[in-house]
Amino acid sequence: MPVKIGNFTLNSRVYVPPMAGVTDLVFRSIVRQIDPGCLMSTEMVSSRALLARPESRIMDLGETEHPIGIQIFGHEPDVMAHAAQLAEKRGADFVDINMGCPVPKITKGKDGCALMKEPELAEEIIKTVKSAVSIPVTVKFRLGWDDTSRNCVSFGEMAEGAGASMVTVHGRTRQQLYSGKADWSHIALVKKALTIPVFGNGDVFSPEAAMRMLETTNCDGVAVARGSLGNPWLIPSITRYLDEGILGDAPSTLERLITAYEHASALVEYKGLRVGINESRRHMINYTKGISGAAPFRNRLTQISSKKDAAEILAELAFMSEGGTARKNFLLAVEQNDLKYGEHPGERKHDRKSGIKTPVDVVSVAPVAVP
Repeated sequence: MPVKIGNFTLNSRVYVPPMAGVTDLVFRSIVRQIDPGCLMSTEMVSSRALLARPESRIMDLGETEHPIGIQIFGHEPDVMAHAAQLAEKRGADFVDINMGCPVPKITKGKDGCALMKEPELAEEIIKTVKSAVSIPVTVKFRLGWDDTSRNCVSFGEMAEGAGASMVTVHGRTRQQLYSGKADWSHIALVKKALTIPVFGNGDVFSPEAAMRMLETTNCDGVAVARGSLGNPWLIPSITRYLDEGILGDAPSTLERLITAYEHASALVEYKGLRVGINESRRHMINYTKGISGAAPFRNRLTQISSKKDAAEILAELAFMSEGGTARKNFLLAVEQNDLKYGEHPGERKHDRKSGIKTPVDVVSVAPVAVP
């Protein structure tokens, strides 16, 4: 049965939810190349920060990445409503309210998962945001603050009653952060209690896990967060397995290395050399995980200062893994990628002024927090 969020129907049961410092325009464009139909959302953006910087680049959206949501966080209903209106003006198909981020610097300000301790305030926020926009409003939350206050079912019922068109439930408490095992049984309880779509989140690292999640919870879809880091191919693999029961082939080492370089190159183009290279390091490390003998190369990738450094290290890894032909094909892909940006490999010079400014909230959250 097709999943509907408000007035639009989804093409996929797989959702790539917001990940701070990860799901920027570059990451999403790579995912879109591999799986055009999945549901996606931006990194979370501070509603309070948007009062000063409404042009925040966290809300940059590509022309071809719909359906796309913009996630906002905060605890002031009127400020959240203003942020939602800005998201709608920027072209979001839906606005997602973060009520699940466990990071202390977020929760100490009554934002994120701290709102699960104040359901009346959370309800006011949802109602105020809902009345301020014409696009659907969705909410992401956790099982509760800790094991003594697992209020996800009543919280979900409140969210639906306040006007949410969909909820995403992470199967851990705030106290757990990302440790331990996600409890899918409580996600099932939320699904049973609600009539709006429910997406389950937590420990979905394979197509088989996604299927087990749906069978266990009866959810409408799965949210794939950390599993997609360095592995965007997981998303179409899950879609195909859910729809057809077929496990597709994993990407080759060469394909992973080429994508790693393209990701790094696009980050430099989008954010400038300093920020782009800094952010690309962890992505390239994720792309090389699982490649036999890649550990020394990952250590070197943490020290790169240019695209040329990245190309040289990844070319060596291609040679070690698959031989001279793989190295040659990798370097050909590097040349083609660099020519796309009007440069020869390693020759273009970037500085902070020439790059696009870093999004206003880039230092306000942990770099790889997964709300």
